[in-house]
Amino acid sequence: MPVKGESKVVFQFGSGEAKVKKILFKDYEYFWRLYAKVTDIDTIRAILAKIDRLTDEAMRRFHGEFFTPVKFAKKGLEYLEKTIGKKWWASGEYRLWDMAAGTGNLEYHLPQDALKYCYLSTLYIEDIEHLNKLFPDSAVFQYDYLNDDIEHFNNSIGLKFPWKMPQKLRTDLENPNIKWIILINPPFATSQIAGTNHGDSKQGVSETKIRGMMHADKLGEVSRELFSQFIYRIKMEFEGKQAHLGLFSKIKYLNSNNDQNFRNDVFHYVFERGFIFSSVNFSGTSRTSQFPVGFLIWKLNEKKKIEEQEIIVDIFNEKVEKVGFKIIASENKTTHLSKWIDRPPAKIKFPPFGSAVGIKGENKDRRDRISEGFLASLMCKGNDFQNQNNTAFLSGPYVSAGAFSVTPINFEKAMVVHAARRIPKATWINDRDQFMSPRKELSSEFITDCTIWSLFSNSNNTAALKSVQYEGEVYQIHNNFFPYLLNEVKTWEITDSEIRLTMSNAKDTFVAQWLNGRDLSTESQKVITAGKELYRFYFANLNQIRTPKFKIETWDAGLWQIKQSLIDVEIGEQFLLNLKTANAELKEKIYPQLIDYRIILG
Repeated sequence: MPVKGESKVVFQFGSGEAKVKKILFKDYEYFWRLYAKVTDIDTIRAILAKIDRLTDEAMRRFHGEFFTPVKFAKKGLEYLEKTIGKKWWASGEYRLWDMAAGTGNLEYHLPQDALKYCYLSTLYIEDIEHLNKLFPDSAVFQYDYLNDDIEHFNNSIGLKFPWKMPQKLRTDLENPNIKWIILINPPFATSQIAGTNHGDSKQGVSETKIRGMMHADKLGEVSRELFSQFIYRIKMEFEGKQAHLGLFSKIKYLNSNNDQNFRNDVFHYVFERGFIFSSVNFSGTSRTSQFPVGFLIWKLNEKKKIEEQEIIVDIFNEKVEKVGFKIIASENKTTHLSKWIDRPPAKIKFPPFGSAVGIKGENKDRRDRISEGFLASLMCKGNDFQNQNNTAFLSGPYVSAGAFSVTPINFEKAMVVHAARRIPKATWINDRDQFMSPRKELSSEFITDCTIWSLFSNSNNTAALKSVQYEGEVYQIHNNFFPYLLNEVKTWEITDSEIRLTMSNAKDTFVAQWLNGRDLSTESQKVITAGKELYRFYFANLNQIRTPKFKIETWDAGLWQIKQSLIDVEIGEQFLLNLKTANAELKEKIYPQLIDYRIILG
């Protein structure tokens, strides 16, 4: 606004902020002959957002906050209208509250007419001015949703506590005729577990009053997560009210093993609709370790167990184009694949492994026990696709948590578990999917196929090691997964006399005996044949191999030792390729059966 006679112009920015600049009136008029004034509210908001978006990211990351990409926030608003109705704000019956509004990304594309029905609260006082500029008609206030006014939820004796919540919001919450939309992207952060250093784990961040209430309700580890704390208070806040929850978040609350109590006791609302997109759309996240982020809408005044619902969501790519749909299976943790296999007690001391031939006896926190009848150890951390790479066989106990002993009793199940976890391709879409127990009895052919695929896969890291010293004792570590009978191997050309000598008092391995005489599918037979050709070539060329480098001293070397020793001297390429090709064909046969048995989702 020009101040005539003083050659000054007053620039008003909203929220009472204004600046005066000296500009000649003729220059001011000339400028507006060249340019048009911006009157569109969305354009004004876009300009202000670009000016003010630079905030203290270090503090936000401490609290686990990530700015929701505006293009997906806009898509979320579209899904809300599909669910609640076009122009839901027009009736005046609805109120929207975002308890973690931050910079207002979720509300950015709300029309001007809707803003007067919105409550936007944020933990950071620095956000208030920014939100007031973008949303001048909304009720904006600083509020710590996990600590403020908690006393009013547990006040059976009627003590008079002061309120921090605005009176207008309290009045609306008490009005039974008002319907609610909770639109929120809660922080991701988790309080750090002792002895760990996870990327999304922050020391002390979850020490809130809400966590104390959740702890009293025996909700376990999930109480450490700020996300769960927000949902816990929302449950108390909107109990009995007509409300829809539009939730941007990871989807682990639907299927994670650790969230079972949370689903049982807190989150049992009716799913309405939603979509997922990749975490790579959030600033500062990794493209190499993507996971799904969901926007799911829930009806809070209707209760139903998550496990009893069919949750189907749309999939959007980075251009916000719909590329498909996904079923999110929410099953009770008792049906997870990790619960299907017996884990025998391990009480016998044995050298712990960190890799195929690497003994990790120096680790302070180590697992060095095996079970009676030990054949191998199956490293089997977690039960979802994000842990797929933490799956391998070793010839001793895995030094860290997450492994168990394979014995003759659980051998077949162990082979199926290994194949099921390794064969499907992990993507950002299935990253949080759980592996499930088979829904029907497995065929003998399927079990055999899984066994042979596992034995010749890259994650079979079993090995044979001679005279391993560990805690004052010497161990001879045999490879119980050597797949061929001794009588046959003895007929092959073996160009290392010392290794041949180790066969003199040897016995057939468990696996060789298990495979002997077993009916094989065409695909499995091809793998066995290709493997035999590779093993024969290996024995015939032992005199060319650097056996000490790979700790090869006995006849029953592991597949990892054989393959790596051949690659090291650049021989046997065609035999290696033939085995890889045959096992890939077997993999293609097994994969659709994993879906048919409902071990994985299609």
